[in-house]
Amino acid sequence: MRSSIAAMLCTGLATGTEAVDKRPKQDIVVVAHRGLAPGLPENTLHAFRHALELGVDFIEVDLRMTRDGVPVIIHDDTVDRTTDGQGEVETFTLAELKKLDAGIHSGPEFAGARIPTFEETLALVIPMGGKLLLDIKSSSDLDCEKIVRLVGQHNAVKDVIVGARSVEDVKLFRSLNPDIRILGFMAGARDTKKFVEAGADIIRLWLKWIRLFSPLIEQVHPFGKPVWVTAGPAGREELAELIALNINGILTDLPDVLMTLLADSRAGHPNR
Repeated sequence: MRSSIAAMLCTGLATGTEAVDKRPKQDIVVVAHRGLAPGLPENTLHAFRHALELGVDFIEVDLRMTRDGVPVIIHDDTVDRTTDGQGEVETFTLAELKKLDAGIHSGPEFAGARIPTFEETLALVIPMGGKLLLDIKSSSDLDCEKIVRLVGQHNAVKDVIVGARSVEDVKLFRSLNPDIRILGFMAGARDTKKFVEAGADIIRLWLKWIRLFSPLIEQVHPFGKPVWVTAGPAGREELAELIALNINGILTDLPDVLMTLLADSRAGHPNR
Protein backbone atom coordinates (compact mmCIF):
# COMPACT_ATOMS: atom_id res chain seq x y z
CA MET A 1 0.00 0.00 0.00
CA ARG A 2 2.64 2.50 1.04
CA SER A 3 4.91 1.51 -1.83
CA SER A 4 2.17 2.26 -4.38
CA ILE A 5 1.82 5.83 -3.12
CA ALA A 6 5.58 6.24 -3.05
CA ALA A 7 5.74 5.02 -6.65
CA MET A 8 3.25 7.71 -7.62
CA LEU A 9 5.55 10.35 -6.18
CA CYS A 10 8.48 9.01 -8.16
CA THR A 11 6.76 8.53 -11.50
CA GLY A 12 4.39 11.52 -11.50
CA LEU A 13 0.62 11.54 -11.77
CA ALA A 14 0.07 12.58 -15.36
CA THR A 15 -0.28 9.75 -17.80
CA GLY A 16 2.89 9.39 -19.84
CA THR A 17 4.53 12.61 -18.57
CA GLU A 18 5.88 14.04 -15.38
CA ALA A 19 3.20 15.83 -13.40
CA VAL A 20 3.77 19.57 -13.06
CA ASP A 21 1.65 21.55 -10.58
CA LYS A 22 1.34 25.13 -11.81
CA ARG A 23 -1.36 26.14 -9.35
CA PRO A 24 -0.50 28.15 -6.21
CA LYS A 25 0.15 25.94 -3.22
CA GLN A 26 -2.51 26.00 -0.51
CA ASP A 27 -2.60 24.52 2.94
CA ILE A 28 -4.24 21.11 3.12
CA VAL A 29 -7.58 21.18 4.93
CA VAL A 30 -7.49 18.97 8.04
CA VAL A 31 -10.76 17.11 8.65
CA ALA A 32 -11.20 15.09 11.85
CA HIS A 33 -13.00 11.97 10.59
CA ARG A 34 -15.95 11.34 12.95
CA GLY A 35 -14.25 13.85 15.25
CA LEU A 36 -11.78 11.10 15.99
CA ALA A 37 -8.54 11.06 17.91
CA PRO A 38 -6.98 7.96 19.50
CA GLY A 39 -8.84 6.82 22.60
CA LEU A 40 -11.89 9.07 22.18
CA PRO A 41 -15.43 7.86 21.47
CA GLU A 42 -16.30 8.73 17.85
CA ASN A 43 -19.13 11.09 16.97
CA THR A 44 -19.56 12.35 20.54
CA LEU A 45 -19.30 15.80 22.08
CA HIS A 46 -16.13 14.57 23.86
CA ALA A 47 -14.48 13.97 20.48
CA PHE A 48 -15.75 17.25 19.02
CA ARG A 49 -14.42 19.31 21.94
CA HIS A 50 -11.01 17.67 21.53
CA ALA A 51 -11.00 18.39 17.80
CA LEU A 52 -11.88 22.03 18.46
CA GLU A 53 -9.08 22.32 21.03
CA LEU A 54 -6.69 20.76 18.54
CA GLY A 55 -7.64 23.39 15.96
CA VAL A 56 -8.70 21.19 13.04
CA ASP A 57 -10.26 22.91 10.03
CA PHE A 58 -13.36 20.70 9.91
CA ILE A 59 -15.03 18.02 11.99
CA GLU A 60 -16.70 15.31 9.90
CA VAL A 61 -19.88 13.91 11.44
CA ASP A 62 -22.39 11.26 10.33
CA LEU A 63 -26.11 12.04 10.27
CA ARG A 64 -29.01 9.62 10.62
CA MET A 65 -32.65 10.09 11.57
CA THR A 66 -34.47 8.73 14.63
CA ARG A 67 -37.88 7.13 14.40
CA ASP A 68 -39.45 10.43 15.50
CA GLY A 69 -37.59 12.47 12.89
CA VAL A 70 -34.63 13.95 14.77
CA PRO A 71 -31.21 14.11 13.04
CA VAL A 72 -28.58 12.50 15.27
CA ILE A 73 -24.84 11.90 14.96
CA ILE A 74 -23.87 8.24 14.53
CA HIS A 75 -21.98 6.40 11.79
CA ASP A 76 -23.40 2.89 11.68
CA ASP A 77 -26.98 2.00 10.83
CA THR A 78 -27.12 0.17 14.17
CA VAL A 79 -26.11 1.25 17.66
CA ASP A 80 -24.34 -2.05 18.40
CA ARG A 81 -20.69 -1.08 17.81
CA THR A 82 -20.58 2.33 19.47
CA THR A 83 -23.06 2.02 22.37
CA ASP A 84 -24.21 -0.44 25.01
CA GLY A 85 -27.43 -1.04 23.10
CA GLN A 86 -28.56 -3.07 20.11
CA GLY A 87 -30.78 -2.34 17.14
CA GLU A 88 -31.14 -0.14 14.09
CA VAL A 89 -30.89 3.60 14.70
CA GLU A 90 -34.08 4.38 12.77
CA THR A 91 -36.12 2.14 15.10
CA PHE A 92 -35.29 4.28 18.17
CA THR A 93 -36.95 7.50 19.25
CA LEU A 94 -34.61 10.24 20.40
CA ALA A 95 -35.57 9.63 24.03
CA GLU A 96 -34.70 5.94 23.65
CA LEU A 97 -31.36 6.71 21.98
CA LYS A 98 -30.46 9.14 24.77
CA LYS A 99 -30.62 6.28 27.29
CA LEU A 100 -27.70 4.50 25.54
CA ASP A 101 -24.08 4.94 26.61
CA ALA A 102 -21.98 6.05 23.62
CA GLY A 103 -18.72 6.41 25.56
CA ILE A 104 -18.21 3.29 27.63
CA HIS A 105 -16.55 1.35 24.78
CA SER A 106 -13.71 3.89 24.80
CA GLY A 107 -13.09 3.68 28.53
CA PRO A 108 -14.75 4.25 31.91
CA GLU A 109 -13.77 7.94 31.82
CA PHE A 110 -16.25 8.42 28.97
CA ALA A 111 -19.11 6.48 30.57
CA GLY A 112 -22.38 8.33 30.25
CA ALA A 113 -21.59 10.03 26.94
CA ARG A 114 -24.69 10.20 24.78
CA ILE A 115 -25.39 10.15 21.06
CA PRO A 116 -25.62 13.87 20.20
CA THR A 117 -28.30 15.40 18.06
CA PHE A 118 -27.29 17.46 15.06
CA GLU A 119 -28.63 20.57 16.78
CA GLU A 120 -26.54 19.89 19.92
CA THR A 121 -23.49 19.49 17.69
CA LEU A 122 -24.15 22.78 15.90
CA ALA A 123 -24.66 24.51 19.27
CA LEU A 124 -21.27 23.28 20.49
CA VAL A 125 -19.11 23.60 17.37
CA ILE A 126 -20.26 26.78 15.59
CA PRO A 127 -19.97 29.26 18.52
CA MET A 128 -16.42 28.00 19.15
CA GLY A 129 -15.41 28.85 15.58
CA GLY A 130 -15.51 25.27 14.34
CA LYS A 131 -16.74 23.97 11.00
CA LEU A 132 -18.62 20.80 10.11
CA LEU A 133 -18.60 18.37 7.20
CA LEU A 134 -21.84 16.38 7.19
CA ASP A 135 -21.79 12.80 5.95
CA ILE A 136 -25.51 12.39 5.44
CA LYS A 137 -26.41 8.72 5.36
CA SER A 138 -29.03 7.76 2.80
CA SER A 139 -32.37 6.53 4.11
CA SER A 140 -36.01 6.71 3.14
CA ASP A 141 -36.94 8.90 6.12
CA LEU A 142 -34.04 11.37 5.90
CA ASP A 143 -35.35 14.94 6.16
CA CYS A 144 -32.85 16.98 4.15
CA GLU A 145 -34.98 20.11 4.43
CA LYS A 146 -34.80 19.92 8.23
CA ILE A 147 -31.01 19.56 8.13
CA VAL A 148 -30.62 22.63 5.91
CA ARG A 149 -33.09 24.57 8.05
CA LEU A 150 -31.11 23.80 11.24
CA VAL A 151 -27.91 24.97 9.55
CA GLY A 152 -29.62 28.26 8.71
CA GLN A 153 -31.09 28.68 12.19
CA HIS A 154 -27.57 28.48 13.64
CA ASN A 155 -26.23 30.98 11.06
CA ALA A 156 -23.83 28.27 9.94
CA VAL A 157 -24.23 28.21 6.16
CA LYS A 158 -20.63 29.37 5.70
CA ASP A 159 -19.38 26.93 8.36
CA VAL A 160 -21.03 23.72 7.17
CA ILE A 161 -20.31 21.56 4.13
CA VAL A 162 -23.01 19.07 3.20
CA GLY A 163 -21.76 15.69 2.03
CA ALA A 164 -24.07 14.23 -0.61
CA ARG A 165 -23.90 10.59 -1.70
CA SER A 166 -25.83 10.82 -4.95
CA VAL A 167 -26.26 13.24 -7.84
CA GLU A 168 -29.93 13.55 -6.85
CA ASP A 169 -28.93 14.60 -3.32
CA VAL A 170 -26.51 17.20 -4.69
CA LYS A 171 -29.33 18.73 -6.74
CA LEU A 172 -31.72 18.59 -3.78
CA PHE A 173 -29.38 20.36 -1.36
CA ARG A 174 -28.50 22.95 -4.01
CA SER A 175 -32.22 23.66 -4.47
CA LEU A 176 -32.80 23.92 -0.71
CA ASN A 177 -30.03 26.50 -0.27
CA PRO A 178 -28.00 27.75 -3.25
CA ASP A 179 -25.34 29.16 -0.88
CA ILE A 180 -24.54 25.96 1.00
CA ARG A 181 -21.33 24.16 0.02
CA ILE A 182 -21.62 20.56 -1.12
CA LEU A 183 -19.02 17.78 -1.12
CA GLY A 184 -19.58 14.79 -3.37
CA PHE A 185 -19.18 11.50 -1.53
CA MET A 186 -18.98 9.66 -4.85
CA ALA A 187 -19.63 5.93 -4.94
CA GLY A 188 -17.28 5.45 -7.89
CA ALA A 189 -14.10 7.09 -9.10
CA ARG A 190 -15.61 7.82 -12.52
CA ASP A 191 -18.55 9.84 -11.20
CA THR A 192 -16.73 13.19 -10.96
CA LYS A 193 -18.28 14.81 -14.04
CA LYS A 194 -21.84 13.94 -12.98
CA PHE A 195 -21.32 15.32 -9.45
CA VAL A 196 -19.69 18.53 -10.68
CA GLU A 197 -22.45 19.13 -13.23
CA ALA A 198 -25.05 18.59 -10.49
CA GLY A 199 -23.43 21.33 -8.38
CA ALA A 200 -20.84 19.71 -6.08
CA ASP A 201 -18.19 22.18 -4.84
CA ILE A 202 -15.67 19.59 -3.58
CA ILE A 203 -14.88 16.06 -4.74
CA ARG A 204 -13.99 13.33 -2.24
CA LEU A 205 -11.77 10.42 -3.29
CA TRP A 206 -10.90 7.28 -1.35
CA LEU A 207 -7.24 6.61 -0.65
CA LYS A 208 -7.72 3.09 -2.06
CA TRP A 209 -8.80 4.59 -5.41
CA ILE A 210 -5.59 6.61 -5.62
CA ARG A 211 -3.53 3.52 -4.83
CA LEU A 212 -5.18 1.61 -7.66
CA PHE A 213 -5.14 4.41 -10.25
CA SER A 214 -2.44 7.00 -9.72
CA PRO A 215 -3.53 9.58 -12.38
CA LEU A 216 -6.95 9.98 -10.75
CA ILE A 217 -6.12 13.17 -8.84
CA GLU A 218 -4.90 14.97 -11.93
CA GLN A 219 -7.97 13.81 -13.86
CA VAL A 220 -10.23 15.45 -11.27
CA HIS A 221 -8.45 18.81 -10.97
CA PRO A 222 -9.37 20.06 -14.49
CA PHE A 223 -12.97 20.25 -13.28
CA GLY A 224 -11.79 23.14 -11.09
CA LYS A 225 -12.90 21.61 -7.79
CA PRO A 226 -10.85 20.90 -4.65
CA VAL A 227 -9.98 17.25 -4.08
CA TRP A 228 -10.30 15.83 -0.57
CA VAL A 229 -9.20 12.29 0.32
CA THR A 230 -10.56 9.99 3.00
CA ALA A 231 -7.46 8.52 4.64
CA GLY A 232 -9.26 7.09 7.68
CA PRO A 233 -6.80 5.19 9.91
CA ALA A 234 -3.78 5.67 7.59
CA GLY A 235 -0.69 6.21 9.72
CA ARG A 236 2.10 8.77 9.80
CA GLU A 237 4.03 7.43 6.80
CA GLU A 238 1.04 7.32 4.46
CA LEU A 239 -0.19 10.72 5.64
CA ALA A 240 3.24 12.18 4.88
CA GLU A 241 3.08 10.70 1.38
CA LEU A 242 -0.43 12.09 0.87
CA ILE A 243 0.76 15.57 1.82
CA ALA A 244 3.19 15.41 -1.12
CA LEU A 245 0.36 14.71 -3.55
CA ASN A 246 -1.71 17.34 -5.31
CA ILE A 247 -4.71 17.24 -2.97
CA ASN A 248 -6.56 19.89 -1.00
CA GLY A 249 -7.95 18.13 2.06
CA ILE A 250 -7.56 14.95 4.13
CA LEU A 251 -10.18 13.21 6.28
CA THR A 252 -8.17 11.44 8.97
CA ASP A 253 -8.64 9.45 12.18
CA LEU A 254 -5.30 10.94 13.35
CA PRO A 255 -5.74 14.72 13.07
CA ASP A 256 -3.01 15.45 15.61
CA VAL A 257 -0.48 13.45 13.56
CA LEU A 258 -1.53 15.12 10.31
CA MET A 259 -1.31 18.60 11.84
CA THR A 260 2.19 17.90 13.13
CA LEU A 261 3.29 16.66 9.71
CA LEU A 262 1.83 19.75 8.02
CA ALA A 263 3.55 22.06 10.51
CA ASP A 264 6.86 20.29 9.89
CA SER A 265 6.36 20.54 6.15
CA ARG A 266 5.69 24.29 6.32
CA ALA A 267 8.79 24.71 8.46
CA GLY A 268 10.88 22.87 5.86
CA HIS A 269 11.24 19.70 7.90
CA PRO A 270 9.02 17.10 6.13
CA ASN A 271 8.80 13.61 7.68
CA ARG A 272 10.70 14.73 10.74
